[in-house]
Amino acid sequence: MTMIGSILRQAAGLLLVVLLLPPLSDAEPRLRTERTFVAEVIDGDTIVVDRDGVLTTIRLIGVDTPETSRPEHPVEFYGPEAAAFTRNRLLGAWVDLAFEPAGRPGGSIDAYGRTLAYVVTADGTNFDLELVRLGYGRAFLRFPFSLQRRFEEAERAAKLAGLGLWNADRRSAWSDPSRRGKVIGNGKTGIYHLPGQFGYDLISEKNRIYFTTEDEAVKAGYRKARK
Repeated sequence: MTMIGSILRQAAGLLLVVLLLPPLSDAEPRLRTERTFVAEVIDGDTIVVDRDGVLTTIRLIGVDTPETSRPEHPVEFYGPEAAAFTRNRLLGAWVDLAFEPAGRPGGSIDAYGRTLAYVVTADGTNFDLELVRLGYGRAFLRFPFSLQRRFEEAERAAKLAGLGLWNADRRSAWSDPSRRGKVIGNGKTGIYHLPGQFGYDLISEKNRIYFTTEDEAVKAGYRKARK
């Protein structure tokens, strides 16, 4: 590849991140973006970013992942998996926040004081949409948003493929404690425990990811507890 070709290729990649995603139609607006650092992951669809020294809680637009972090609400099926996926992909990473135009229904800040934004990773992936596409969350359609059609299509495809929270067999097994896998992974640490190991019963429910076998845990990226 020539030097000019390399420069053009890099420039194209940067442009993709800045613009988020190409518009679906001429009527769809370009979205304002802001580069920031992910300081904390609260759950699958909520993160905390450092904006020049100011910590801001961000609620991802267009996606609703199962609950894990609300004290008054029980942990929901596939919530720990969604939280772990977001933590593994975003924690400690530089990302671009992309904002819907001002004045849209639903506003720019939700009822809990969280700033609403899309999160765009360094490779140009709309992470909000990725959560829906892979079955980690549902399309959240309470208020209209400019990329809504893409989220609806991604949810339909995930449902048809039985991905993540749409996997009926896995949901059924999770709903019956006697059928849950006995190998427990900690979604926060990336370590799995076997029955009888120290810490097996101490893993918080919001971080518990159940596996049928050790091999399944290893393939998911987990490592075995030392004792």
